[in-house]
Amino acid sequence: MTNETYKVGIYLRLSRDDERDDESQSISNQRDFIMNYVIKNNLMLIDEYVDDGVSGTQFDRAGWTKLINDIENGRINMVITKDTSRLGRNISQSLYYSTEYFQEKGVRYVALADGIDTFDRGQNTDMLMFKAFYNEMYVKDISTKIKATLNSQKRNGKFMGAVAPYGYDKNLPYDKHELVINEEQAEIVKKIFDLFINGMGVKKIANLLTDENIPIPSIQKNLNRGRKSTVYGVWTERTISDILTNPTYKGDLTQCREYKVSYKSKKRKKNNKQNWIIAKGACPAIIDEETFDLVQNMYQKNKNRTEKSKEYLLRGFLVCKECGHTISIGQAKWTCNGEKKNKNICYCNYYKKYSRYNVCTPHKLDYDELEKEILKDIKKKCKTFLKTNNFEELLKNNDKIVKIQLDLEKQITKTKNEISQQDIFIDRLYKDKLKGIIDEEMFKRQYNNLTQDKINLKKKINELETKLFTIKNKIANKDNAKYTSIIEEYLSLKKPSKKLLSSLIDKIIIDEEQNVNICYKIKPLY
Repeated sequence: MTNETYKVGIYLRLSRDDERDDESQSISNQRDFIMNYVIKNNLMLIDEYVDDGVSGTQFDRAGWTKLINDIENGRINMVITKDTSRLGRNISQSLYYSTEYFQEKGVRYVALADGIDTFDRGQNTDMLMFKAFYNEMYVKDISTKIKATLNSQKRNGKFMGAVAPYGYDKNLPYDKHELVINEEQAEIVKKIFDLFINGMGVKKIANLLTDENIPIPSIQKNLNRGRKSTVYGVWTERTISDILTNPTYKGDLTQCREYKVSYKSKKRKKNNKQNWIIAKGACPAIIDEETFDLVQNMYQKNKNRTEKSKEYLLRGFLVCKECGHTISIGQAKWTCNGEKKNKNICYCNYYKKYSRYNVCTPHKLDYDELEKEILKDIKKKCKTFLKTNNFEELLKNNDKIVKIQLDLEKQITKTKNEISQQDIFIDRLYKDKLKGIIDEEMFKRQYNNLTQDKINLKKKINELETKLFTIKNKIANKDNAKYTSIIEEYLSLKKPSKKLLSSLIDKIIIDEEQNVNICYKIKPLY
């Protein structure tokens, strides 16, 4: 085949990583480089295919797809790139196209800067394999370095995401790494927490928000995510769950809740909680800490509930003493003399699943009787508690202690900020030295002064934290005070809410002899 019979398609690609690394990789530079070759060799140029700002690890690119379609339709039979990395940075895909697909389709492939030309039968595929491996290792290395830098920034309390979490906006144009509250969205977040804390399940909350035509987060953030299906715009259980369990809403900026499966893939998965990056107090809170913690407690107790599950007040609180698993609640149904009957019963969940292996015993109880006896016991203990505690004095003293605690926390935060500022000054000072703005002597003197200031500030933090620890112990000893309103509210109700019960009880342990042990959160009730 002569040059006159080759119909050329030139392929140009640039990603953000390439742009950072080398100016010569620009689209115009690639084009000029290839066109010199095309003109010099009297080749017929049919078209050019461009993917600008697109990663080489993926092959679902618009320009590349158009090139493949033109090969399939016989429009071009020669492909030229500046080098093999423009083709892609994915070993398997790059080698597939360069050593298999192009040959099967009778397409000549040329990578100019790498000296690759599949028209030359004397060339073997070793160089292509080596180049493909090198290109992928390059992008893997870049990905690792960028990830490490981003995670470091996240640990320092900087928001590094492309889109702010629902309920927040980026503080543009002042600081794109700082979050500010979006008041309209924050009201929806508060509503979600309030509905859940008052006993509404995740699915029902999602349905309620959908019925009220409240735009889902991706619509409110103007995101164009995924394929638009018939259910687009519908709130999902996952969205509600993600909001309810995100510490960002209590002011602790939480990032890395998801991760990319691979640097070559766009697919994301949920990250294990221990791998989240949490910067305490790094953003404004929408939900107060006490409410957030209560919701986490309730969420754990109810996360296995299904939409059809009947609501039981004690669901999630009951635990088997023998095996440590949950005690489930369900309905027993039977027919007696033609009459259908049913009863709510408790049973060990672990026993029910694996009864054939004798792993535990049934722990079978009449749920309604159990609930009645437990509520009676709680009410009795609460009345005793109110009679034997001088709440007026406790509240009075507790308010003073809380005020001191808040003041100490503010001082600690302020001092930590001062240390961070010293670090910034040291960085600037070092840069001034490198640029020759200050001499070695001045650098040493100022650096030593700043370092000494940092040492003094760290000592101050240690002193403040010691005082705070002492104060918190005092508050812990006066925890009774904060339960006053909870107990009084409980006593005023015929039947408490799940929220109220979660404030009083941690768990209820039942043994195989049907003995019941209520574990209270209020120390005097233990």
